Amino acid sequence: MRRILSVSYYDLPAHLKTCLLYLSLYPEDHEINIKEVVWRWIGEGFIHGQQGRSLYEVGEDYFHELISKSLIQPLGIDVDNKAKSCRIHDMVLDLITFLSNEENFLTPIGGQLPVSTPSTIRRLSFHTSEEDVKQPSTMSLSHVRSVIVFNQAFIPSLEIIGTFPVLRVLDVSNCKQIKNQHFKEICSLLHHLRYLRLQGTSITEIPKEIGKLRFLQVLDITEIEIVKELPSTFDQLTELALLDMLNSIVSDVPTWMSSLCSLSSLSITLGTLRDENIQALGSIPSLGELFIQVEKPTQGRNKRFVIDGASLLFPCLRKFTIRSLHSEMDLFFAHGAMKKLQKLELQLGPFMTNGFDDFDFGMENLPSLEYVCNGMIYSNEQSQQALDTAIQEALKLNLNKPKMIRPKLVVQFMIDVCSDKDRARAMGVASEDKGTESVGLSGSERNLLEVVGRFNWTHVVQKLRNKVGHTVVLKLRML
Repeated sequence: MRRILSVSYYDLPAHLKTCLLYLSLYPEDHEINIKEVVWRWIGEGFIHGQQGRSLYEVGEDYFHELISKSLIQPLGIDVDNKAKSCRIHDMVLDLITFLSNEENFLTPIGGQLPVSTPSTIRRLSFHTSEEDVKQPSTMSLSHVRSVIVFNQAFIPSLEIIGTFPVLRVLDVSNCKQIKNQHFKEICSLLHHLRYLRLQGTSITEIPKEIGKLRFLQVLDITEIEIVKELPSTFDQLTELALLDMLNSIVSDVPTWMSSLCSLSSLSITLGTLRDENIQALGSIPSLGELFIQVEKPTQGRNKRFVIDGASLLFPCLRKFTIRSLHSEMDLFFAHGAMKKLQKLELQLGPFMTNGFDDFDFGMENLPSLEYVCNGMIYSNEQSQQALDTAIQEALKLNLNKPKMIRPKLVVQFMIDVCSDKDRARAMGVASEDKGTESVGLSGSERNLLEVVGRFNWTHVVQKLRNKVGHTVVLKLRML
Protein backbone atom coordinates (compact mmCIF):
# COMPACT_ATOMS: atom_id res chain seq x y z
CA MET A 1 0.00 0.00 0.00
CA ARG A 2 2.88 2.40 0.80
CA ARG A 3 4.20 1.86 -2.74
CA ILE A 4 0.78 2.61 -4.32
CA LEU A 5 0.40 5.76 -2.22
CA SER A 6 3.93 6.81 -3.10
CA VAL A 7 3.10 6.56 -6.81
CA SER A 8 0.00 8.73 -6.22
CA TYR A 9 2.14 11.29 -4.37
CA TYR A 10 4.90 11.47 -6.99
CA ASP A 11 2.30 11.85 -9.74
CA LEU A 12 1.10 15.10 -8.16
CA PRO A 13 2.21 18.46 -9.56
CA ALA A 14 4.76 20.25 -7.39
CA HIS A 15 2.29 22.69 -5.79
CA LEU A 16 -0.02 19.88 -4.65
CA LYS A 17 2.91 17.88 -3.23
CA THR A 18 3.82 20.87 -1.06
CA CYS A 19 0.24 21.37 0.09
CA LEU A 20 -0.17 17.68 0.95
CA LEU A 21 3.11 17.57 2.89
CA TYR A 22 1.88 20.54 4.91
CA LEU A 23 -0.96 18.40 6.26
CA SER A 24 1.60 16.21 8.05
CA LEU A 25 1.71 18.81 10.82
CA TYR A 26 -1.77 17.73 12.00
CA PRO A 27 -2.10 15.02 14.70
CA GLU A 28 -3.53 11.60 13.85
CA ASP A 29 -7.35 11.52 13.48
CA HIS A 30 -7.51 15.32 13.65
CA GLU A 31 -10.49 16.88 11.86
CA ILE A 32 -8.91 19.52 9.62
CA ASN A 33 -10.83 22.70 8.86
CA ILE A 34 -10.41 23.35 5.14
CA LYS A 35 -10.85 27.13 5.36
CA GLU A 36 -8.16 27.31 8.05
CA VAL A 37 -5.67 25.28 6.00
CA VAL A 38 -6.24 27.18 2.76
CA TRP A 39 -5.51 30.47 4.50
CA ARG A 40 -2.35 28.94 6.00
CA TRP A 41 -1.29 27.80 2.53
CA ILE A 42 -1.79 31.38 1.38
CA GLY A 43 0.31 32.67 4.29
CA GLU A 44 3.08 30.21 3.40
CA GLY A 45 3.04 31.33 -0.23
CA PHE A 46 1.94 27.95 -1.59
CA ILE A 47 -0.96 29.30 -3.67
CA HIS A 48 -0.24 30.64 -7.14
CA GLY A 49 -2.53 33.43 -8.35
CA GLN A 50 -4.81 33.02 -11.35
CA GLN A 51 -6.31 35.90 -13.27
CA GLY A 52 -9.84 36.74 -12.22
CA ARG A 53 -9.79 34.44 -9.16
CA SER A 54 -8.92 35.05 -5.53
CA LEU A 55 -6.07 33.15 -3.87
CA TYR A 56 -8.63 31.50 -1.59
CA GLU A 57 -10.67 30.18 -4.55
CA VAL A 58 -7.51 28.72 -6.08
CA GLY A 59 -6.57 27.16 -2.72
CA GLU A 60 -10.02 25.56 -2.43
CA ASP A 61 -9.46 23.97 -5.84
CA TYR A 62 -6.12 22.56 -4.61
CA PHE A 63 -7.96 20.93 -1.71
CA HIS A 64 -10.66 19.42 -3.88
CA GLU A 65 -8.02 18.04 -6.26
CA LEU A 66 -6.47 16.18 -3.31
CA ILE A 67 -9.93 14.92 -2.32
CA SER A 68 -10.64 13.75 -5.88
CA LYS A 69 -7.39 11.75 -5.81
CA SER A 70 -8.54 10.05 -2.57
CA LEU A 71 -5.53 11.33 -0.64
CA ILE A 72 -7.72 13.02 1.97
CA GLN A 73 -11.23 12.14 3.22
CA PRO A 74 -13.93 14.85 2.96
CA LEU A 75 -16.12 15.58 6.00
CA GLY A 76 -19.00 17.94 6.80
CA ILE A 77 -20.49 18.46 3.32
CA ASP A 78 -22.22 21.87 3.18
CA VAL A 79 -25.15 23.16 1.14
CA ASP A 80 -22.80 23.81 -1.82
CA ASN A 81 -21.89 20.11 -1.81
CA LYS A 82 -18.37 21.06 -0.74
CA ALA A 83 -16.46 19.62 2.21
CA LYS A 84 -15.97 21.96 5.16
CA SER A 85 -13.37 19.72 6.79
CA CYS A 86 -11.34 16.61 6.09
CA ARG A 87 -9.32 13.85 7.71
CA ILE A 88 -6.15 12.13 6.53
CA HIS A 89 -6.14 8.34 6.36
CA ASP A 90 -3.57 6.79 8.72
CA MET A 91 -1.54 5.29 5.86
CA VAL A 92 -1.45 8.58 3.97
CA LEU A 93 -0.40 10.38 7.15
CA ASP A 94 2.37 7.83 7.69
CA LEU A 95 3.63 8.44 4.15
CA ILE A 96 3.59 12.24 4.24
CA THR A 97 5.12 12.26 7.74
CA PHE A 98 7.96 10.09 6.45
CA LEU A 99 8.44 12.29 3.38
CA SER A 100 8.23 15.43 5.49
CA ASN A 101 11.05 14.14 7.70
CA GLU A 102 13.08 13.11 4.66
CA GLU A 103 12.77 16.54 3.09
CA ASN A 104 13.13 18.42 6.38
CA PHE A 105 9.73 20.00 5.70
CA LEU A 106 8.47 20.00 9.30
CA THR A 107 9.94 19.53 12.79
CA PRO A 108 7.42 18.19 15.35
CA ILE A 109 7.89 18.82 19.06
CA GLY A 110 6.49 16.24 21.49
CA GLY A 111 3.50 13.95 21.12
CA GLN A 112 3.95 10.53 19.54
CA LEU A 113 6.21 11.96 16.87
CA PRO A 114 10.01 11.76 17.10
CA VAL A 115 11.78 14.96 18.07
CA SER A 116 14.51 15.75 15.56
CA THR A 117 16.95 18.63 15.40
CA PRO A 118 17.94 19.17 11.78
CA SER A 119 20.50 21.83 10.98
CA THR A 120 17.84 24.02 9.35
CA ILE A 121 14.33 24.15 10.81
CA ARG A 122 11.61 25.53 8.52
CA ARG A 123 8.41 24.68 10.37
CA LEU A 124 7.71 23.84 14.02
CA SER A 125 4.60 22.14 15.38
CA PHE A 126 3.93 21.59 19.09
CA HIS A 127 1.80 18.55 20.00
CA THR A 128 2.32 17.98 23.72
CA SER A 129 1.37 19.48 27.06
CA GLU A 130 4.41 17.90 28.73
CA GLU A 131 7.11 20.23 29.96
CA ASP A 132 10.00 17.81 29.39
CA VAL A 133 10.21 18.28 25.62
CA LYS A 134 13.37 19.54 24.01
CA GLN A 135 13.73 23.30 24.39
CA PRO A 136 13.35 24.98 20.97
CA SER A 137 15.67 27.71 22.27
CA THR A 138 18.56 25.24 21.78
CA MET A 139 17.76 24.87 18.10
CA SER A 140 18.66 27.08 15.17
CA LEU A 141 15.47 29.07 14.56
CA SER A 142 16.58 31.73 12.10
CA HIS A 143 14.93 29.95 9.12
CA VAL A 144 11.61 29.04 10.77
CA ARG A 145 8.68 30.11 8.58
CA SER A 146 5.80 28.52 10.47
CA VAL A 147 4.93 27.78 14.14
CA ILE A 148 1.72 25.87 14.94
CA VAL A 149 0.49 24.86 18.41
CA PHE A 150 -2.13 22.10 18.86
CA ASN A 151 -4.47 21.34 21.77
CA GLN A 152 -3.09 23.98 24.14
CA ALA A 153 0.33 22.37 23.86
CA PHE A 154 3.13 23.45 26.16
CA ILE A 155 5.46 26.15 24.79
CA PRO A 156 8.77 25.86 26.67
CA SER A 157 9.52 29.58 26.50
CA LEU A 158 7.54 32.53 25.19
CA GLU A 159 10.83 34.40 24.82
CA ILE A 160 11.41 32.47 21.58
CA ILE A 161 8.66 34.46 19.86
CA GLY A 162 11.12 37.16 18.87
CA THR A 163 13.70 34.71 17.50
CA PHE A 164 11.92 33.96 14.20
CA PRO A 165 13.08 36.75 11.86
CA VAL A 166 11.39 35.29 8.74
CA LEU A 167 8.26 33.81 10.37
CA ARG A 168 5.20 33.93 8.08
CA VAL A 169 2.65 31.76 9.93
CA LEU A 170 2.00 31.80 13.71
CA ASP A 171 -0.88 29.88 15.32
CA VAL A 172 -0.95 29.91 19.13
CA SER A 173 -4.71 29.44 19.48
CA ASN A 174 -6.01 28.49 22.95
CA CYS A 175 -2.62 29.14 24.55
CA LYS A 176 -3.60 30.98 27.73
CA GLN A 177 0.06 31.92 28.23
CA ILE A 178 -0.30 34.46 25.41
CA LYS A 179 -1.18 37.87 26.90
CA ASN A 180 -1.25 41.50 25.79
CA GLN A 181 2.51 41.98 26.14
CA HIS A 182 3.20 39.00 23.87
CA PHE A 183 0.82 40.38 21.24
CA LYS A 184 2.70 43.67 21.35
CA GLU A 185 6.03 41.84 20.92
CA ILE A 186 4.65 39.81 18.01
CA CYS A 187 3.64 43.02 16.24
CA SER A 188 6.94 44.74 16.98
CA LEU A 189 9.27 41.87 16.03
CA LEU A 190 7.65 39.59 13.44
CA HIS A 191 7.32 41.96 10.50
CA HIS A 192 7.09 39.18 7.89
CA LEU A 193 3.93 37.59 9.32
CA ARG A 194 1.22 36.71 6.82
CA TYR A 195 -0.97 34.56 9.10
CA LEU A 196 -1.62 35.21 12.81
CA ARG A 197 -4.11 33.18 14.85
CA LEU A 198 -4.66 34.16 18.49
CA GLN A 199 -8.04 32.51 19.09
CA GLY A 200 -8.86 31.78 22.73
CA THR A 201 -5.72 33.36 24.19
CA SER A 202 -5.62 35.73 27.19
CA ILE A 203 -5.41 38.86 25.06
CA THR A 204 -7.84 41.66 25.94
CA GLU A 205 -6.79 44.43 23.55
CA ILE A 206 -5.14 45.00 20.19
CA PRO A 207 -1.95 47.07 20.46
CA LYS A 208 -1.34 50.08 18.24
CA GLU A 209 1.78 48.24 17.02
CA ILE A 210 -0.53 46.06 14.90
CA GLY A 211 0.10 48.53 12.08
CA LYS A 212 3.68 47.24 11.79
CA LEU A 213 2.47 43.94 10.32
CA ARG A 214 2.32 45.40 6.82
CA PHE A 215 2.31 41.99 5.08
CA LEU A 216 -0.39 40.41 7.28
CA GLN A 217 -3.09 38.65 5.25
CA VAL A 218 -4.97 36.70 7.95
CA LEU A 219 -5.80 37.73 11.53
CA ASP A 220 -7.92 35.48 13.77
CA ILE A 221 -8.75 36.96 17.18
CA THR A 222 -11.92 34.98 17.90
CA GLU A 223 -13.04 34.13 21.43
CA ILE A 224 -10.96 36.73 23.24
CA GLU A 225 -12.34 39.41 25.53
CA ILE A 226 -11.63 42.57 23.58
CA VAL A 227 -13.47 45.46 25.18
CA LYS A 228 -11.72 48.41 23.56
CA GLU A 229 -12.08 49.81 20.07
CA LEU A 230 -9.81 48.73 17.26
CA PRO A 231 -6.72 50.99 17.07
CA SER A 232 -6.56 53.42 14.16
CA THR A 233 -3.21 51.88 13.08
CA PHE A 234 -5.30 48.93 11.87
CA ASP A 235 -5.87 50.84 8.64
CA GLN A 236 -2.20 50.25 7.74
CA LEU A 237 -2.92 46.54 7.16
CA THR A 238 -3.49 47.04 3.46
CA GLU A 239 -2.75 43.36 2.63
CA LEU A 240 -5.25 41.98 5.17
CA ALA A 241 -7.65 39.62 3.38
CA LEU A 242 -9.32 37.80 6.30
CA LEU A 243 -10.26 39.23 9.69
CA ASP A 244 -12.11 36.98 12.15
CA MET A 245 -13.39 38.57 15.37
CA LEU A 246 -16.35 36.33 16.26
CA ASN A 247 -17.12 36.12 19.98
CA SER A 248 -14.77 39.04 20.61
CA ILE A 249 -17.15 41.95 21.10
CA VAL A 250 -16.19 45.15 19.29
CA SER A 251 -18.04 48.24 20.44
CA ASP A 252 -18.26 49.83 17.00
CA VAL A 253 -17.20 49.53 13.37
CA PRO A 254 -14.71 52.33 12.65
CA THR A 255 -15.25 54.32 9.46
CA TRP A 256 -11.61 53.80 8.49
CA MET A 257 -12.31 50.07 7.86
CA SER A 258 -13.19 51.09 4.30
CA SER A 259 -9.43 51.68 3.80
CA LEU A 260 -8.77 47.92 4.19
CA CYS A 261 -8.78 47.57 0.42
CA SER A 262 -7.77 43.87 0.35
CA LEU A 263 -10.22 42.65 2.98
CA SER A 264 -12.39 39.95 1.39
CA SER A 265 -13.65 38.00 4.43
CA LEU A 266 -14.82 39.55 7.70
CA SER A 267 -16.43 37.93 10.76
CA ILE A 268 -17.33 40.35 13.54
CA THR A 269 -19.32 40.40 16.78
CA LEU A 270 -21.11 43.64 17.64
CA GLY A 271 -22.96 44.63 20.79
CA THR A 272 -25.83 46.00 18.67
CA LEU A 273 -26.29 46.48 14.93
CA ARG A 274 -26.69 50.16 14.11
CA ASP A 275 -27.21 51.96 10.81
CA GLU A 276 -23.70 53.44 10.88
CA ASN A 277 -22.25 49.92 11.30
CA ILE A 278 -23.95 48.80 8.08
CA GLN A 279 -22.68 51.92 6.30
CA ALA A 280 -19.09 51.30 7.45
CA LEU A 281 -19.12 47.59 6.61
CA GLY A 282 -20.76 48.21 3.25
CA SER A 283 -17.98 50.62 2.30
CA ILE A 284 -15.21 47.97 2.43
CA PRO A 285 -14.47 47.74 -1.31
CA SER A 286 -13.39 44.09 -1.74
CA LEU A 287 -15.56 42.44 0.91
CA GLY A 288 -16.91 39.17 -0.51
CA GLU A 289 -17.91 37.32 2.66
CA LEU A 290 -19.44 38.87 5.78
CA PHE A 291 -20.49 37.21 9.04
CA ILE A 292 -22.13 39.48 11.65
CA GLN A 293 -22.97 38.26 15.14
CA VAL A 294 -25.19 40.61 17.16
CA GLU A 295 -25.34 40.33 20.96
CA LYS A 296 -28.32 42.58 21.75
CA PRO A 297 -31.31 44.04 19.86
CA THR A 298 -31.13 47.70 18.86
CA GLN A 299 -33.21 49.67 21.33
CA GLY A 300 -36.01 51.80 19.90
CA ARG A 301 -35.86 50.39 16.37
CA ASN A 302 -39.30 49.63 14.93
CA LYS A 303 -38.35 49.61 11.24
CA ARG A 304 -35.79 47.59 9.38
CA PHE A 305 -32.62 49.22 8.08
CA VAL A 306 -32.90 49.56 4.29
CA ILE A 307 -29.97 48.58 2.06
CA ASP A 308 -30.64 50.02 -1.38
CA GLY A 309 -28.89 49.90 -4.73
CA ALA A 310 -28.37 53.64 -4.88
CA SER A 311 -26.13 53.53 -1.77
CA LEU A 312 -23.58 51.29 -3.58
CA LEU A 313 -22.98 49.40 -0.33
CA PHE A 314 -21.44 45.89 -0.46
CA PRO A 315 -20.46 46.00 -4.15
CA CYS A 316 -18.62 42.64 -4.06
CA LEU A 317 -20.46 40.72 -1.33
CA ARG A 318 -21.26 37.12 -2.33
CA LYS A 319 -22.05 35.55 1.05
CA PHE A 320 -23.75 37.20 4.02
CA THR A 321 -24.44 35.50 7.37
CA ILE A 322 -26.15 37.16 10.33
CA ARG A 323 -26.42 35.46 13.73
CA SER A 324 -28.11 36.47 16.98
CA LEU A 325 -29.93 34.86 19.86
CA HIS A 326 -31.61 38.12 20.78
CA SER A 327 -32.00 40.27 17.66
CA GLU A 328 -34.37 39.48 14.79
CA MET A 329 -33.60 40.10 11.13
CA ASP A 330 -33.77 43.90 10.97
CA LEU A 331 -32.47 44.44 7.43
CA PHE A 332 -34.47 45.09 4.26
CA PHE A 333 -32.95 44.66 0.79
CA ALA A 334 -34.31 47.28 -1.59
CA HIS A 335 -34.20 46.97 -5.39
CA GLY A 336 -30.60 46.75 -6.65
CA ALA A 337 -29.06 46.01 -3.23
CA MET A 338 -26.10 43.64 -2.94
CA LYS A 339 -26.04 42.89 -6.66
CA LYS A 340 -23.54 40.02 -6.34
CA LEU A 341 -24.98 38.32 -3.24
CA GLN A 342 -25.41 34.59 -3.87
CA LYS A 343 -25.79 33.11 -0.37
CA LEU A 344 -27.78 34.50 2.54
CA GLU A 345 -27.70 32.69 5.88
CA LEU A 346 -29.93 33.60 8.82
CA GLN A 347 -28.95 32.19 12.22
CA LEU A 348 -31.43 33.97 14.46
CA GLY A 349 -33.43 33.01 17.52
CA PRO A 350 -35.29 31.14 18.77
CA PHE A 351 -37.83 33.90 19.41
CA MET A 352 -41.37 33.76 20.79
CA THR A 353 -43.02 36.33 18.50
CA ASN A 354 -42.17 38.65 15.60
CA GLY A 355 -41.13 42.09 16.82
CA PHE A 356 -41.85 43.72 13.45
CA ASP A 357 -45.12 44.09 11.59
CA ASP A 358 -44.25 41.60 8.84
CA PHE A 359 -41.66 39.20 7.43
CA ASP A 360 -40.82 41.31 4.38
CA PHE A 361 -37.01 41.37 3.95
CA GLY A 362 -36.95 42.21 0.22
CA MET A 363 -35.26 38.95 -0.79
CA GLU A 364 -36.99 39.16 -4.16
CA ASN A 365 -34.76 42.19 -4.87
CA LEU A 366 -31.41 40.32 -4.70
CA PRO A 367 -30.65 39.61 -8.39
CA SER A 368 -27.84 37.05 -7.94
CA LEU A 369 -29.27 35.17 -4.96
CA GLU A 370 -28.92 31.38 -5.23
CA TYR A 371 -30.10 30.20 -1.83
CA VAL A 372 -31.30 31.35 1.59
CA CYS A 373 -30.45 29.21 4.59
CA ASN A 374 -33.43 30.08 6.76
CA GLY A 375 -32.18 29.66 10.31
CA MET A 376 -34.52 32.28 11.74
CA ILE A 377 -36.30 30.23 14.37
CA TYR A 378 -39.49 30.87 16.31
CA SER A 379 -40.62 28.57 19.09
CA ASN A 380 -44.16 29.67 18.22
CA GLU A 381 -45.51 27.46 15.42
CA GLN A 382 -47.70 30.13 13.84
CA SER A 383 -44.83 32.63 13.61
CA GLN A 384 -42.51 29.98 12.17
CA GLN A 385 -45.03 28.97 9.52
CA ALA A 386 -45.72 32.61 8.62
CA LEU A 387 -41.97 33.30 8.28
CA ASP A 388 -41.32 30.23 6.13
CA THR A 389 -44.25 31.07 3.87
CA ALA A 390 -43.19 34.72 3.48
CA ILE A 391 -39.63 33.75 2.52
CA GLN A 392 -40.79 31.12 0.03
CA GLU A 393 -43.19 33.59 -1.60
CA ALA A 394 -40.44 36.23 -1.86
CA LEU A 395 -38.08 33.72 -3.46
CA LYS A 396 -40.74 32.79 -6.02
CA LEU A 397 -40.78 36.47 -7.07
CA ASN A 398 -36.99 36.54 -7.42
CA LEU A 399 -36.08 36.15 -11.11
CA ASN A 400 -33.00 34.06 -10.19
CA LYS A 401 -35.27 31.45 -8.53
CA PRO A 402 -33.17 30.86 -5.38
CA LYS A 403 -33.87 27.97 -3.04
CA MET A 404 -34.70 28.03 0.66
CA ILE A 405 -32.54 25.62 2.67
CA ARG A 406 -33.19 24.67 6.26
CA PRO A 407 -30.38 24.71 8.84
CA LYS A 408 -29.51 21.67 10.92
CA LEU A 409 -31.69 21.67 14.04
CA VAL A 410 -31.94 19.72 17.26
CA VAL A 411 -35.55 19.61 18.47
CA GLN A 412 -36.77 17.82 21.60
CA PHE A 413 -40.44 16.89 21.72
CA MET A 414 -42.33 15.56 24.74
CA ILE A 415 -44.79 13.00 23.42
CA ASP A 416 -47.78 11.38 25.12
CA VAL A 417 -47.05 7.66 24.73
CA CYS A 418 -48.04 4.62 26.78
CA SER A 419 -46.47 1.67 24.96
CA ASP A 420 -43.43 0.67 22.93
CA LYS A 421 -45.72 0.50 19.91
CA ASP A 422 -46.59 4.20 20.36
CA ARG A 423 -42.90 5.05 20.77
CA ALA A 424 -41.99 3.18 17.60
CA ARG A 425 -44.78 4.97 15.75
CA ALA A 426 -43.50 8.36 16.99
CA MET A 427 -39.96 7.59 15.81
CA GLY A 428 -41.32 6.48 12.45
CA VAL A 429 -43.36 9.67 12.02
CA ALA A 430 -40.34 11.84 12.85
CA SER A 431 -38.19 9.89 10.38
CA GLU A 432 -40.59 10.48 7.49
CA ASP A 433 -39.27 13.99 6.79
CA LYS A 434 -36.54 13.72 4.15
CA GLY A 435 -34.31 16.13 6.08
CA THR A 436 -34.26 14.03 9.27
CA GLU A 437 -30.81 12.60 10.07
CA SER A 438 -31.33 10.93 13.44
CA VAL A 439 -34.15 10.18 15.89
CA GLY A 440 -33.85 9.02 19.50
CA LEU A 441 -35.84 8.54 22.71
CA SER A 442 -34.78 9.46 26.23
CA GLY A 443 -36.24 10.26 29.64
CA SER A 444 -37.32 7.97 32.47
CA GLU A 445 -40.55 7.20 30.61
CA ARG A 446 -38.87 7.27 27.19
CA ASN A 447 -41.24 10.05 26.15
CA LEU A 448 -38.65 12.63 25.08
CA LEU A 449 -38.15 12.43 21.33
CA GLU A 450 -35.03 14.14 19.96
CA VAL A 451 -34.83 14.79 16.23
CA VAL A 452 -31.73 16.07 14.39
CA GLY A 453 -31.53 17.26 10.80
CA ARG A 454 -32.57 19.85 8.21
CA PHE A 455 -36.30 19.31 8.62
CA ASN A 456 -39.47 21.38 8.95
CA TRP A 457 -40.13 21.08 12.65
CA THR A 458 -43.65 22.55 12.45
CA HIS A 459 -44.67 19.79 10.03
CA VAL A 460 -43.17 17.14 12.31
CA VAL A 461 -44.98 18.37 15.42
CA GLN A 462 -48.29 18.45 13.53
CA LYS A 463 -47.79 14.87 12.29
CA LEU A 464 -46.91 13.70 15.79
CA ARG A 465 -50.10 15.23 17.16
CA ASN A 466 -52.22 13.70 14.39
CA LYS A 467 -50.70 10.22 14.44
CA VAL A 468 -49.34 9.74 17.96
CA GLY A 469 -50.97 12.11 20.45
CA HIS A 470 -50.37 15.23 22.47
CA THR A 471 -46.93 16.69 21.65
CA VAL A 472 -45.07 19.67 23.13
CA VAL A 473 -41.84 21.26 21.85
CA LEU A 474 -39.41 21.44 24.80
CA LYS A 475 -36.14 22.56 23.18
CA LEU A 476 -35.18 23.92 19.79
CA ARG A 477 -31.71 25.00 18.69
CA MET A 478 -29.48 25.18 15.65
CA LEU A 479 -26.32 23.12 15.28
